[in-house]
Amino acid sequence: MTETIIDRAIAWHSAQDDADFDWDGFTLWLEADPAHRLAFDEIALLDDRIADHRPTLAALLPPIEVVPVAFPAMEDPVASPRRWSLWAGGGIAAAMALAVAVPTFLSLSPAPSAADYRTGAGQSRTIALKDGSRITLAASSHLRVEGEGQDKLALEGGALFDIPHRPDRTMTIRAGGQEISDIGTRFDILADTRTMRVAVAEGVIALKPAGADNAVRLSAGRQMVIDRTTHQGEISAVAPAAIGSWRQGRLVYEGVPLSLVASDISRYAGVLVRAGADVAGRRFSGVLIVGDGSGLVGEVAQLMDLRIVREAGRQDGAVLLRAGGG
Repeated sequence: MTETIIDRAIAWHSAQDDADFDWDGFTLWLEADPAHRLAFDEIALLDDRIADHRPTLAALLPPIEVVPVAFPAMEDPVASPRRWSLWAGGGIAAAMALAVAVPTFLSLSPAPSAADYRTGAGQSRTIALKDGSRITLAASSHLRVEGEGQDKLALEGGALFDIPHRPDRTMTIRAGGQEISDIGTRFDILADTRTMRVAVAEGVIALKPAGADNAVRLSAGRQMVIDRTTHQGEISAVAPAAIGSWRQGRLVYEGVPLSLVASDISRYAGVLVRAGADVAGRRFSGVLIVGDGSGLVGEVAQLMDLRIVREAGRQDGAVLLRAGGG
């Protein structure tokens, strides 16, 4: 792998928290060459290890003489919540050295503590686990990773999971009040307070609904939509190629409740969007282009003949979708 690819991976990773991050350009770069995704995953994993073991790294560094200067205060790289200044420039050699050094003291450390990953409106984030798993977190979502083997996960929102098969472990994911056991596969989860959808692109997963004694097995090309209020679920066909298409700016739905579509739109539009009780259960199939998120509500309202109602008494721009668009 060339230093140029690694440099570019570091630059993309370092810029992900910027408000004007070029998500389209990043996606094109990832898909241009498998080596690009491999390099990015390695940098993301290294950054997570540094963040988890910052106190140990700080103790290993030689003392630095601090000389007062007249410049404005700058961010302390050790106190920074996420990234060290080694990503800023000329840090390739230091990064590679740390990549070698970190595993040395990791083996002497206690079991890793839980890690939390979050995204804001319109953002996404790729998370690399130590077993080679890759998780792409959708906008306005939260993922918690626990366990010595990073095999106990909890999700709020949406994510695409790409999990390699390992006979010696089964990853479990709690989302939408359900428990999903992965057997080595690729699948997408979307969950809100009312509905949850799991769609499988490759392999097989086992889904155990809340309160159920037995798990349901879902194979590639199948999805399950669960109503969390009635605890009822429906299994239907889904195009594997469409699963996870939100990473390319397309929201693809096949027979899902409008309540789930509204919740998904909220993550990209930056305002709360809810489906009224009179239309929440309506089924929606179609493709929505995300863009900047501002046109999603109007597009759905037009497609399904709905009214957009501003919720009274709210100052956050929240809207309600009701029947009768006219």
